[in-house]
Amino acid sequence: MRLVREMNVRLSVIQCSTSAYIRFLLALSLIVLLNILMVKPVFADFPPLNNQQEALKSQGGIAPKSLGAEIKDTIDNSLQPFSGSVLLLQNNEPLLKMNKGRGINQRSSFIIASLSKQITATLVLRAIDSGNLDLNTSINSYLFDGPYTETELADVEQAIEGGSSEEFDAKFEVAPTTEEVTKLSEAPSTKLNRSNDCATIDCTTTETDQTEVSPSIIYGIDTEAQSESLFNPHRYNQKITIHQLLSHTSGVSKLGTPNHFTPGNQFKYSNLGYSLLAEILEKAYQQPFSEQITRFAMENGISGLYAEVGTVDNIRQRAPSLAIGLNEVGNTLTPSNLENTADLLPAGGLISTAKAFSTFQQKLHSGKLMTPKSYNLMTSSYSEISFLWPDMSYGYGLRINREDGITEYSHTGYIAGYMSMSLHYPEFNLDLIILENISLNLNDLDRVFELHNKVRTLIRQSLIAKQGHESNEI
Repeated sequence: MRLVREMNVRLSVIQCSTSAYIRFLLALSLIVLLNILMVKPVFADFPPLNNQQEALKSQGGIAPKSLGAEIKDTIDNSLQPFSGSVLLLQNNEPLLKMNKGRGINQRSSFIIASLSKQITATLVLRAIDSGNLDLNTSINSYLFDGPYTETELADVEQAIEGGSSEEFDAKFEVAPTTEEVTKLSEAPSTKLNRSNDCATIDCTTTETDQTEVSPSIIYGIDTEAQSESLFNPHRYNQKITIHQLLSHTSGVSKLGTPNHFTPGNQFKYSNLGYSLLAEILEKAYQQPFSEQITRFAMENGISGLYAEVGTVDNIRQRAPSLAIGLNEVGNTLTPSNLENTADLLPAGGLISTAKAFSTFQQKLHSGKLMTPKSYNLMTSSYSEISFLWPDMSYGYGLRINREDGITEYSHTGYIAGYMSMSLHYPEFNLDLIILENISLNLNDLDRVFELHNKVRTLIRQSLIAKQGHESNEI
């Protein structure tokens, strides 16, 4: 019994010691944890993750990883109605995939408005690469067969004599007098109505191009060069080349009317010019432009790019993925009732998903769609232009900006029921595509493109910040 009591006593001592030791360890752990929480971070130059965005904003940039989120928040918080698809890619990897609006998903397609011009220009340059077209040949040699007809010669002779043709108003056939030039130079310029300023914002219409009266250009005839090219109502100005159509420097006017100015003298945005490019392609390949688009998309793995004509409702019967275009009228959105015509396709009527256009853009700028020589021609600046953004110039179907040491290839588009924007930054291999099925009221152009401007500014701030960081590392 005595032995048992001694063992129990020893066991109790051991248990007490163990409990005290455990309590000691727990107390010590608590003290260490409190000290850790109270100590400031060692690397104070690196702000905590939740403050990183604000810190970079104060430096004029944003956290690169959050660029997609910033763009999404900007669109979600916009006061303007938004419906469409947004795709942001870097090195062909998505930073943002956004589909917003009733019935809009990643398979939705849109009429891409003037983004169509990039694709039309690409087809033309491919035809030049294959030897089927020449940049510097008069477009008349492609559009009309053989020499002048007897009727055409008779009309030209009448123009020379100062006579009039039954088919054409004589006022366009004679040069204005010095007195007329003086009167027009003293009169206020007649400018495009701001609500229909397609030359400024890339809106695409099926109506005849409007023009601006200038002291040096009367009735579409350059008074300083009137003797260089006689007007022929049956053909386009003989000096117009494919290069000038691509770069919007042709001054082309509809057949039967004089040119707006001597070809090559200035920039005038022209949907008609791109419609003529499609006609030239049709002559060269003896195939409708819409079929050439289909073949081009299939051969280059651009699924989701296509060309269809008819009303939106009719097209949707064949291609139900096409989003219904909506016009903003007052405070309501109503179906646009747009009819896509064959003439409209090359300038503003092609249809694409955001993914398909991004595939086209990636292949274009990685050299997979044309020769290096043609790509260099496409991305060269031929005219400085006035646009919503400063320091802009135009190449072939592309706007070009090199502000802040960053190269940017872009285009915007506007057509009844649809808006669009594409951006490409070659040094960063960054692409943005925005396709919308809402066209905002043109009464306020700043509001129409306010969201596009904000998104572009976010991207440029991010790239400038990244460029500065890389420069500091060097």
